[in-house]
Amino acid sequence: MRLVTCITVLLLAVGEGAAFAQSAPASAQPASAAVAGVKDPAALALLKRMCDRLRTAKTFRVRGWASLELPVAGGELATFFNDFDISVRRPDGLAAHRTGDLPDFSFVFDGKTMAVHVPALGKWGTTSAPSTLDEMLPVAGEEGGLNMPFDELLVADPYSAVTAGVNEADMAEPAVVLGKKVEHIVLSSAEFRIEYWIDPGTALPVRSLIVYVDHPLQPHFGVDFAEWKLDPKLPASTFSLPKPQGATEVNFRDAASAFR
Repeated sequence: MRLVTCITVLLLAVGEGAAFAQSAPASAQPASAAVAGVKDPAALALLKRMCDRLRTAKTFRVRGWASLELPVAGGELATFFNDFDISVRRPDGLAAHRTGDLPDFSFVFDGKTMAVHVPALGKWGTTSAPSTLDEMLPVAGEEGGLNMPFDELLVADPYSAVTAGVNEADMAEPAVVLGKKVEHIVLSSAEFRIEYWIDPGTALPVRSLIVYVDHPLQPHFGVDFAEWKLDPKLPASTFSLPKPQGATEVNFRDAASAFR
């Protein structure tokens, strides 16, 4: 599951990876091997319906906000909030924009290249990229330390990405999120616990939360999905990020890591 690596990549991207490592108690032990659990067919069916809804969309746009726990001075976790706006064109387009507590950041991919812009530092960089989203996402991580929020839902087969490593799936009590009555599922593995709150009418997620249970600090990464648009018409310019006026062109890794 791609989100398992998200916290590590995001920590490196903001320069906090070392702080996280130093804040871990010396007595901390690696997570034990996963124990086979119960997979509720109702939870898996709801998850499959959600993933199929996204898988069959040729394009989509989603806006919302994310919360990420990072260590601050002294090693305690603090929560940072950011708004996001993400557009996807399958199989070869992604545009992601972030504003908020962490530095504003834009990333685009058009099936040929990927580009990054960090407005506060005036840095822009681009590099060649693989032709599909599934191939590009790990390359963006390797070459720039980048990881998209909820990227397990962006790939061609979201269900396989979400359930990889999961050994338990449960239905929780229904909840109300943003004024909507939603279904609530919980997935667990030796490394993480991930929860989805799903609108039963649209089969789309309205909230997700991941807890990294194998880390001594058990950091949380949460997402509220405020607005989904499936199969909108997205012009080619959506996935274009030419060098902004006044920006300095640097290599892709430098641009991607400029806000660490």
